[in-house]
Amino acid sequence: MIRSLPKFALSAVFGLIASAGVAKPLLTDSQSTYVSACLEQSDTPERMIEICQHGLGGIGASDRQRIEMLDKLGWAYYDLDALDKAEEAFAEILNLDPNAEVGLQGRAWVLYSKDAFPEAANLFRKAASRKPSAGNMAGLAASARRAGQVDFAEFDQMMQTALALNPEYTWAMRELAWRLVDQHRLDEAFELFQKASDLDPYDPYAAYGMAFVLTEQDKWEAAFDPISRTLDLKPDFVSALSRRSLILLMLDRPKQALKDAEAVIAAKPNDADGYVRKARALSDLGQRAKAHLVLEEAENRAGPGSYLLYWRASLFADDLDYPAALFHIRRSVALEGADRFDHRLHADIALWLEHTEEARAAIERALDLYPGGEFEQYTNALVMVAEGRFDEAEAAFDAASQAGLPEDYLGDFLSALVAEGRFLQAIMMRARYGNEGLRDVPRSN
Repeated sequence: MIRSLPKFALSAVFGLIASAGVAKPLLTDSQSTYVSACLEQSDTPERMIEICQHGLGGIGASDRQRIEMLDKLGWAYYDLDALDKAEEAFAEILNLDPNAEVGLQGRAWVLYSKDAFPEAANLFRKAASRKPSAGNMAGLAASARRAGQVDFAEFDQMMQTALALNPEYTWAMRELAWRLVDQHRLDEAFELFQKASDLDPYDPYAAYGMAFVLTEQDKWEAAFDPISRTLDLKPDFVSALSRRSLILLMLDRPKQALKDAEAVIAAKPNDADGYVRKARALSDLGQRAKAHLVLEEAENRAGPGSYLLYWRASLFADDLDYPAALFHIRRSVALEGADRFDHRLHADIALWLEHTEEARAAIERALDLYPGGEFEQYTNALVMVAEGRFDEAEAAFDAASQAGLPEDYLGDFLSALVAEGRFLQAIMMRARYGNEGLRDVPRSN
């Protein structure tokens, strides 16, 4: 049996059994045997495991039938996240036939789910050589990328091949879409998530992907419907609860955001994410002291990750307690995994404290990670003002404007120039931008 979905593969196939408290017989057809029922029926994973175990325990089945039953058994275990049992079933297939494509692919997906990506890629290659199916090509692309064996271009080519073989393979669409997000190709990613959602309206992961991309584009109102649909389909989807909390915060609905944040904490009490969402909601509700306590509790439970320390620093900066903010952001950027947001906040805080050299080093690290970022370029412009590099600062601001900096940042930049006595430059910049907004304004030298 060809597999095109790596996980939750059987959940759409196996219906819920309406039994009203009466156990349904394993064999529902008097003409069936356990072997034929295993090979022909679609049922819940639990029942398929029992049926196929009975079939495998009998005698008379050919090796081909045993391989097909083991395949069914392996995917039933997989669907229940019993990965060790699933691997045993697929390994038994390979004992019967070392080149059996269903055994190679099934075991490859198990290894992929266990994060054993190099081993999974090796098995997917063997499976694809036997049968270049969409599932094998997509699995090879995903595992080889995670193993660091291919770059994005090679990954994209393999995934496009998978989609050419099966244009309705929604898992491959979602996997490719997430990698497009990594490449900052958000419009293309959204189109793929939307296509996957159209093909399978009951897929919570496609709806979540749509919501995620919209939040990355600051389209908060538009993101609310797909994130709500995600949670209607999968109420225990913790990442979606966290994302909805963020969306509600950005829509100025902190009380509702707080409720989702509490649910995230209840589901993952040792993860910083829910605590950050809760602290931000409390802050928006004017309960700053409680917000600080929540983040302190988060550090005690989850440890001092850069994400958590970023928000500790940000909250202190909002309180204008810049020394405390600097203390925490220095802790953040010292950790492995610090990103451009950490370094940019470090630069901003250092600037507020007039630590210009520290601000320069911090914004350089942010620009190394994301040279085209509008906010990184804007902070760079402010640092240049502090360094007395006024013409370069104006050019950097123009670059930030061209990259999409919101218009209301012009006033703040002009204020920074005025604070340095650059009145004429500020007046000329204001006249240059005029009423045309920040974008597409030619700079006169």
